[in-house]
Amino acid sequence: MRTVKKELVSDDLKPFVCNIIKEYRNKYNYSLEDLSRAINYKKNRQTLHKYETGSLNIPYEILFDIAEVFNIDSSVFENIPMTRSEKELFEKKLIKSYVNTVSGNRNMTARGEKIINTYKNASYEPRSRQSELSIKLLDDSMAPVYMKGDRVFFSKKDNYSNGDDIVLAVKGNILSVRRLYRSQKAVILQAMNPKYQTIVVNIFSDDMIFGKVEVMCRDVR
Repeated sequence: MRTVKKELVSDDLKPFVCNIIKEYRNKYNYSLEDLSRAINYKKNRQTLHKYETGSLNIPYEILFDIAEVFNIDSSVFENIPMTRSEKELFEKKLIKSYVNTVSGNRNMTARGEKIINTYKNASYEPRSRQSELSIKLLDDSMAPVYMKGDRVFFSKKDNYSNGDDIVLAVKGNILSVRRLYRSQKAVILQAMNPKYQTIVVNIFSDDMIFGKVEVMCRDVR
């Protein structure tokens, strides 16, 4: 069956993708037959050759299968010049591929998939038994408790208590952490860093909370 156009890498992106595939195949000393075997013969070596030389447009599914084989970091693709619409489509396909690869869609809920598709710093990473949804903090609003670049894992709760560190959308399509305090008159969403404004709201619902922070991971270099 013919692959629909939106499932294929565009003509504009094709030369860059071809070079990435060829570079990594040579780096790992894989023949085309080796690569075909590695992706469970979804495509034969003749078809892979056409993808690599650019005579065929490669499906996103196969591209990300190859990226998994060679452990190609997503940052490699960030260097490809794309239009805004191409970038949005590419990121959507990358997220879907990652979810399918890691979980086989067995554990990912519709809510979880919606979160990682909507918020650019959210991801699905089954590293913690307590939570598989996480966000990478893009600012230091919760310093010194959490630092910029930390990854926090969170899970949805039936209710939240004073002092809980919660994940919510403070602005746009970015998720942040704030410390929750409730009083009879207002809800306080506290930023631990005094440089950032603490949010005080009169109308607030637990539905606005994506979850409670369960685990924090920090890269130490």
